[in-house]
Amino acid sequence: MNEIVAKKYVKAILNGSSSTDLDIFIENLENISSAFENEKFQNIITMPALKNDLKVDFLISLATSSNDKFNNLIKLLAKNKRLELIPAILAELKTKKANMQNVYIGKIYGEVELDNKQKEDIEEKFSKKFNANIKLDVVKKKYNGIKVELDELGIEVSFSVDRLKAQINEYILKAI
Repeated sequence: MNEIVAKKYVKAILNGSSSTDLDIFIENLENISSAFENEKFQNIITMPALKNDLKVDFLISLATSSNDKFNNLIKLLAKNKRLELIPAILAELKTKKANMQNVYIGKIYGEVELDNKQKEDIEEKFSKKFNANIKLDVVKKKYNGIKVELDELGIEVSFSVDRLKAQINEYILKAI
């Protein structure tokens, strides 16, 4: 549900913003979103006894270079009691900006250690395949193989050792 509401805010941000405004929004939202990792910060933001004006002033003070559009966004979020949407808005805003620049961000899942050269090779091959600039983040996850996900393009490619073993066993049993 939060993602849907965040998308509406991002759509409004994109409608009235230039490229530099967008960069300012992203930079400021990154600063504020990093604070959301702190539990005390979250308690302050969600505290009903604290007035919205104080919350707004506090959040704007965390921004590196605020402008009127950014300040109005924070005021609107506070008025609608949606300040907790800031990390979701940031993620959606980054995605939209990347899409406008024909850059798509994906993830590589697996227990395998990939060095930068291997990661760059995978990015290059996917970039050629989809005629776009693909950036991948490596996520350590218990997965017996490797899986590449590009959610924005609807692509998932995986190689599972368990699946390969099962297919080999199936082939051997058919041959017998």
